[in-house]
Amino acid sequence: MTGFVQTGLRLARLLAAPHLEGWQAKGDPMDPSREMGEATREGVEQGSGEAAPRLGPEHQRLEVFIGGWTAEGVLGEAAGPQARVKATAVDRYEWLPGGFFLSCRGVMRFAGESLESTRIIGFDPERQRYRMHLFDNHGYARVYEGGERDGIWTFAGAHERVTMSFEDGNQRLDIRWEQSDDGATWRPLCDLKATRVH
Repeated sequence: MTGFVQTGLRLARLLAAPHLEGWQAKGDPMDPSREMGEATREGVEQGSGEAAPRLGPEHQRLEVFIGGWTAEGVLGEAAGPQARVKATAVDRYEWLPGGFFLSCRGVMRFAGESLESTRIIGFDPERQRYRMHLFDNHGYARVYEGGERDGIWTFAGAHERVTMSFEDGNQRLDIRWEQSDDGATWRPLCDLKATRVH
């Protein structure tokens, strides 16, 4: 069992090492002065002069994830001793109020261990890129940046990246995680094939 725990922690570190450099929160989201008012709807956030976010096609593209998914697959060589171990996963994507961000609660199980995570995905209009913030049950937090082209979504951090490819009318999703120690050479960490279950 000790080996399983060590492997679980290793996989969590590989999937979830914090890479938050360069990201800084802008204000306290709980500050009542940031609540939406008429001026915000007209395009200027109250008291800040900052242009208010507006829903657009970039947000609509995220709709493809909405719903429940079950997945099966195998861990890759970057998982160390657990390479080639079978894994299963369950994810649930939902819109957060306002329709600007997706929330995803997920659990991946392998070799008697589990990796539970919450992901928040949204569009950054300043960088014209999507961002995925991920927090897991091992205490890690990380931020990925990416985009979509022809039904293929990619998100990358300094040492991990994921490619998600929709198929069969968006009813299936191939998920490939990779890990790198130097940012140049990438090794497979986990390959999953997911099916939409609504």
